[in-house]
Parts: sequence; structure tokens; C-alpha cells
Amino acid sequence: MEPPSSTGSGPPDPARVDTSWWRRFRTLRDEPPQVEGWLFGAASLLGLLGIWWLVTLGAPVDRWVAPYTLPSPGETFSSFPSLWERGLSLSALTSLLRVCGGFVIAAGIGVPLGLLSGSYPRVGAFFKPFGIFGRNVPIAALIALTLVWFGLEELQKVMFIFLAAVSFVLFDSTIATRAVPDRFLETAYTLGAKHNWTKGLRLTAGIAAVYALLASAGWSWLKDEVTLAVAVGSGGFWLRAVIGFLVGFGLWFPLLSHQVLRKVVLPMAMPDVVNSLRLLFGLAFGYIMLAEVINAKRGLGALIIASERQGPREHIYLCLIIIAVLAWGIDRFILMVQRQAFPYLKHGQN
Repeated sequence: MEPPSSTGSGPPDPARVDTSWWRRFRTLRDEPPQVEGWLFGAASLLGLLGIWWLVTLGAPVDRWVAPYTLPSPGETFSSFPSLWERGLSLSALTSLLRVCGGFVIAAGIGVPLGLLSGSYPRVGAFFKPFGIFGRNVPIAALIALTLVWFGLEELQKVMFIFLAAVSFVLFDSTIATRAVPDRFLETAYTLGAKHNWTKGLRLTAGIAAVYALLASAGWSWLKDEVTLAVAVGSGGFWLRAVIGFLVGFGLWFPLLSHQVLRKVVLPMAMPDVVNSLRLLFGLAFGYIMLAEVINAKRGLGALIIASERQGPREHIYLCLIIIAVLAWGIDRFILMVQRQAFPYLKHGQN
């Protein structure tokens, strides 16, 4: 028997068609290999860099875009030493601490409230107006509000990040909790799940102790007290520790004392919650310039504002690139932790 002709009327070879790169490219939701994804991402960055280089090519008087508006890539990156001399490392660390401080507070309050709101619809109805207001209020309006409430110092900048992020954390945590199918809860009840007050007390006490430490030591850092040892000797330190303990206990005890919530809802909702926190952290990092617009002696936002007013303009673009790189690095770190903590689930975008 003769082999079939390549020009015959028979169907095409499925193996050849399925492995066609162009066909896979046009296939909806066909995930590319990791290396191919990296190549497309690198191509995007190189394309943007090429456009930047092209519009700033040539002598300053002959450029499509004036150097005062957009310096060339070479001029921008060559100004890095002078930016470093302006205290770049300290400013980057300061901004990172401010964002992490505000976001940790937002997660510490928004996540348990979101889990409770998603588990108990009446609790969700109670917090719904706060979530709607927080997600729709203009972020810039929070600057004036935090200045009135918290003054001009470090506390105002951390609380600005907290207020800007907490409503989004609350909303996403509620949605992730509500996405847990009812059949798993019904199965748990069928198997005899109930309240376990004793274990709930033990677990909650450990988490509440962390809240107490963060409330007392964190406040000392925000108020710039001399040393932690001096702060420990004051009555205010221990009062804040007690308040933090009570807040943490009140937020987590209803969740950890109920077996259905502790063994079913939390394990199934937390992967989506962590993925949401990973994405929201990048959003919070983007607010750093607004947080540092008033009375900020250090920080990447302060460097951007000073460079806009006094120059050099190249430092504006360098600071923006550094903010993006820092946010991306932390995003990758959280994604790595997420994959280690929930290896059995497929996560969001890489």
C-alpha cells in the first residue's frame, strides 16, 4: 500500500496541527511554557525601552521629546550615582517600612473581618457600607483626613496606607470566603463539626499575642521613641499591648473556635485571600508618593517630589523604576510563599 499523499483530501495530521505554535497562540486560555512567558515579558520591556530610546535619540535640540520632559535612557541610568548620594538606600527602606506597616495593619484587620463577613451574612451586611465607602472614596482625599487625625509625622503616612488598602482587603476576603461551596460546610456538619472553645482559646491567644506585640512595639517605632527598652518601662506600652491583645482576640476567636470555620472555610478561602493580598500590596505600594507628599524628609516619594521641584528630572524616572522593582520583588516573594503554603492549588497570574 502506498503512503498517503501530503496533498490528498484526507484530514491533516492532528499531532502536527496541535503542536503548531501559531495555533496555540490563537487558542483561548492556552498557557504558554514558563520560558515562553518570560520571553514575551522581556520583549514587552525591551519594546518599551526601545520606544523610549527612539523618542529621545539625537542631540537635545533635535529630539522628538525635549530632554526636560523625558531624558534618554542613558542620561537616566547614568544619574544613578548622584541619586545614591542623595540617600537612596535609606529612602527606599523608609518607604518600604511605611508600606509594609500600613499594609500589615490593613491585612490584620481586613482579613479576619472579611472572613467573618463572608461566613455570617449579617456581619457582612453591617460592614458593607464601610467597604463601599472605602473603595469609592478618592484616595487623595485621605491625605487631608489623615493629616487631621494623625498629624504630620510617621504615623500619618502609615495610616494613610492602611486606610487606602483596608476596604479592598475586607472586600476581597469576603468574596473569597463566600466562594467556598456550601456542600463542604454541610459535609463538615454531617461529620459532627461544632464549636471547640478550648482549642479556640489556645489558638487565638497566640495570634492575639502577636497583635499585642505589633501594637506596642509598632507604636513606639511610629512615635520615634528613644529605645524599645525605655518604651517597655512605660505604662502606655503595656496599655497598647493589652488593647492589641483584645483586638486580635476579638477578631480571631469567632473564627478559630468554630471547627467548620477553622477546618473548612479558612483552608479553602485563604489561598484566594493570600493571592488577593499579593495583588493589593502592589496597589498599596503605588500610593507611596501620596503618603509622602506632606512633610516627608525621607522616602522614594519625597525624592520624586524634590526632583520634580529642584531636579534633576532623571531621578524621577529612576525612583519610579525602583518602586516598580521593589514591588515586583515583594510580589515574587509572596507568590513563592503562596506556592509553598498551598502547593495543591493553582494560583492566579504569575
